[in-house]
Amino acid sequence: MASTDTAAATPATTADPRRWWALITVSLGLFMALLDVTIVNVALPTIGDDLNTSFADLQWVISAYTLALAVFLVTAGRLGDLFGRKRLFVVGLGVFALGSMLCALSGDFTFFNLTHIQTLIAARALQGLGGAIMLPLSLAILSSTFHGRERGIAFGVYGGVTGLATAIGPVLGGLLVEKVNWQSIFWINVPIGIIAIALCFWSVQESYDTTAPRSIDVFGLVTLSAALFCLVLALIQGNDADKGWTSPYILTLFGITVVGLVAFIVGESLLKNPMVDPRLFKNASFTGVAIVAFTLSAGLYSLFFFLTLYLQNYLGFSPLQAGLRALPLSGLVLLTAPLAGAQMHRFGPKVFLVLGMALAAGGVLLMTRITTDLSQTAWLVLLPGFILAGLGSGMVNPPIADVAVSTVSRDRAGMASGVNSVCRQLGTAFGIAFFGAVLTSRYNGRVSDGVKALTVPGVPEGQAKAILDGIVTGLQNAGTFAASTGLRNLPPQFQQFANSPLFPQIQHIVQSAYIASTVEVFQLGAILLVIGALAALLLVKRSDMRPATEGAEYEAAPVEF
Repeated sequence: MASTDTAAATPATTADPRRWWALITVSLGLFMALLDVTIVNVALPTIGDDLNTSFADLQWVISAYTLALAVFLVTAGRLGDLFGRKRLFVVGLGVFALGSMLCALSGDFTFFNLTHIQTLIAARALQGLGGAIMLPLSLAILSSTFHGRERGIAFGVYGGVTGLATAIGPVLGGLLVEKVNWQSIFWINVPIGIIAIALCFWSVQESYDTTAPRSIDVFGLVTLSAALFCLVLALIQGNDADKGWTSPYILTLFGITVVGLVAFIVGESLLKNPMVDPRLFKNASFTGVAIVAFTLSAGLYSLFFFLTLYLQNYLGFSPLQAGLRALPLSGLVLLTAPLAGAQMHRFGPKVFLVLGMALAAGGVLLMTRITTDLSQTAWLVLLPGFILAGLGSGMVNPPIADVAVSTVSRDRAGMASGVNSVCRQLGTAFGIAFFGAVLTSRYNGRVSDGVKALTVPGVPEGQAKAILDGIVTGLQNAGTFAASTGLRNLPPQFQQFANSPLFPQIQHIVQSAYIASTVEVFQLGAILLVIGALAALLLVKRSDMRPATEGAEYEAAPVEF
């Protein structure tokens, strides 16, 4: 997401004979980075069982990656402009491969006195850093390598790889987890990364941006990182029994978030060369697509985490079976994204943004029809929602990318594209943290009300109350990950209740509480998507965008997820 391209070794008028190999190299890096956004979801239940971890820790397995990806995207693009895109891209590949190897090893080894799950989370953050380097530089490398009509072809391949990684992630992840082990979803990146590094040295020409500012916005990086980390940490830990939403610890985290965001916005407005210029948001259309990008990721893509728990833990599907059933949600993007891209300049981006977000919202609303039915055929109620949401998602992505770069001057196109990508990743991280907090809070409340309403035959009232309170505490401590199994796989602390006459009632309460709370999460997701549709309807205007002839070099902007 860099701006002006200046090749260091090959003049713009001379075609690089290895340019198509460079495209393959960039595609390999892109494929790895985007595959790990979706491939990990289907492995989460298996990781949770194998590492005996909590629901909050599983949230961090996803959030650590997306947060690192979001925070370092724009800075990585600037570093590539200054120090060489090829050089930084190789670094990104190496960091990503190293992070993947550490993720794979985390099941058997720990590092720096961390637990297994903490090692995995730290390694996922390292992966995210590698991905943050590769994603913006991949576009910059293609821009400096290809020209004219070939650039459109290269960007088309780039967009196809993006859609392919998104579509096959759940299926490939399910296949590897089921046939090999969960570590294999990370091991697969190591040889690919090594091959890509070798190809990069051989095929990619070094390029810089000679017009880029010669400084790095450390202030923006630090303030934004601190604010976002504290926000996600507060949302994930707010339901902890030893903390709570009104505890000084959680309130302090929220306070740091507010101070950090205010400092970031004010400071970026005053800096000469900010990481993100807040003045970009003076353009209503740019603000509109930023909201759409955020709400699409928060309201739809973050739901993959919760859908995986429902399909695998609650309904009992294997990772591969779950991945195949989620294919309409991810795979239909490959159908509608090219169609929307081809027709966008005929009908205008607003039509596709509003219609796509409305379809996605309708799809998520249809997902609220899940019930406590434990039979595996129960997943069929999700299918219409998967289809609608998949069609809508593919329809929205091309105009998001197009509007983001068309509403700014050419020298700001890199920053605009970077901000757009940041909004996407932040949406996913926020959605998982926020919906996880809602799920846990609502589940805990329903379990408490349901269990305390039970009667314990033949036991004095005071003693019965103590027994029921203990059951409530145990259920809440076991968490929503245990609840997602419907208590069919009992945690050790509940084995003693398996033969209790109360257990069938407790099991029913847990299942009802989990499903009802998950339905509320889906409802909130649909609301976010409606907000995105309204933002597109009210804010996006053709008059805010540069004429197509002026921005022709960006017309083939690839789809991002």
